[in-house]
Amino acid sequence: MTTRGLNHKLNFVFHQNNYICDGFHINLCTSKTSVNPECDVGLRLSCYFREDNITRNSRQNGTWGEEETNINLDEHTARNPIVSGDFFMLYIFATEEKFYISINSKPFCTFQHRIPLESIRTLEIRDHIQTIKQIDHRSAFPIPWPAIHASDFGKSFSNDIPILFSPGHVIVITARCFDNKKGQFIIKFTESDTKREELHFSVRFDQKVVVRNNMNKSFEFGPEERHGGFPFTFNQQFTLAIAFAEHEFLFAVDGRPYSSFAYRTPNVLSNLVGFKITCINGLRMHVTRVDHVQMGDVSCRGFESYSAYGYEIA
Repeated sequence: MTTRGLNHKLNFVFHQNNYICDGFHINLCTSKTSVNPECDVGLRLSCYFREDNITRNSRQNGTWGEEETNINLDEHTARNPIVSGDFFMLYIFATEEKFYISINSKPFCTFQHRIPLESIRTLEIRDHIQTIKQIDHRSAFPIPWPAIHASDFGKSFSNDIPILFSPGHVIVITARCFDNKKGQFIIKFTESDTKREELHFSVRFDQKVVVRNNMNKSFEFGPEERHGGFPFTFNQQFTLAIAFAEHEFLFAVDGRPYSSFAYRTPNVLSNLVGFKITCINGLRMHVTRVDHVQMGDVSCRGFESYSAYGYEIA
């Protein structure tokens, strides 16, 4: 998650439930707690609405450290600037010494590292969050502080990451679509500089078809590919695995191989930064999990197992 000499920033956009509840927790962990319940936690950010505060803590060797509530706060911030029921933006900037945290583009607090930053591998968001719209992780140099927090509320979900994709990489997305059963959602992988779409994966419930395409250098779409049937069911959770093989994208849904799409641009993987999801025609989507796996096999043989029901990615 970290590279020596670089700083890292995490951008989040959330919608909190529109009723007063106990709160929510954001954990930066060394492992998934579903796999290792006692894993180390580099930062636990806990928002408590009834107490009107946000606490910070960490866990090492199964033991929680000293909780921080009133210390290391920015002098101009409230103890809890998040309003229950509203969208809010959270920005975590990680240097080699500490986390800098801002909320809604205003400095909130700092938190000194208590475990090595490079050991953090997992982000978990728990309890009363209604919608997660953005989880972007980027490298930054020099230090962008105070926070520069860009967000795109037009997107249903955004997940940029600071790595170079290579053959053998698999992205696993778990989500559910609801509201208008005649709507559509589009997963887009874009070129980092021009934002030209290298993969346009359009799931159309109104037509019961999945369209794959990309844009050429003139930003014009090429010939569509529609084969493979329609593996999605409206208002039912699905898990989609997208594998980057040596010469093509591979897709699997709920444990079954679905289709492929050949790369149309040379060295396409080296220019991608992540994916974004857009919903149209009144469809809404909740993304509940995203996993990134490097198989170490350029053919991605057996990648569909990552999308199988109940499969736990460590």
